[in-house]
Amino acid sequence: MNLFSLLQLGEQRLQSNDVLFHSQADVVLGILRSTGSIPSKRTSLNGELHRAVAAALVAAYDEDTTIDITVRRAETFHAYGYSTKIISYLDAAIANGLLTSQTGKAKGRLHLGPVLEDYLADTYFSHIREA
Repeated sequence: MNLFSLLQLGEQRLQSNDVLFHSQADVVLGILRSTGSIPSKRTSLNGELHRAVAAALVAAYDEDTTIDITVRRAETFHAYGYSTKIISYLDAAIANGLLTSQTGKAKGRLHLGPVLEDYLADTYFSHIREA
């Protein structure tokens, strides 16, 4: 699914009362921050953006789809109303093994890496056991 569609879907789901989705987004955001894929500094300014990226990754997991990036141009991200930093975050996630790419950078079809897949699956099943 297109990255912009996933970002939009993730933001919509963050507006809902879906406890599992919020929990999964928090886990993914923690992993992204702990690996340095997303900076942990200036969270008061960029926390919403960071959470939107995490939510998009969870949405990709929930939809069982790839993260398709056809354009890396800053102008396109700006035109869609998203930060140009998103590409650098995804590049860092690839470098840290959280996402996989055939090109080694955020371009083409990205897949969730094994760490994110495992944590999201574990969060899902933990939530089911608690219910």
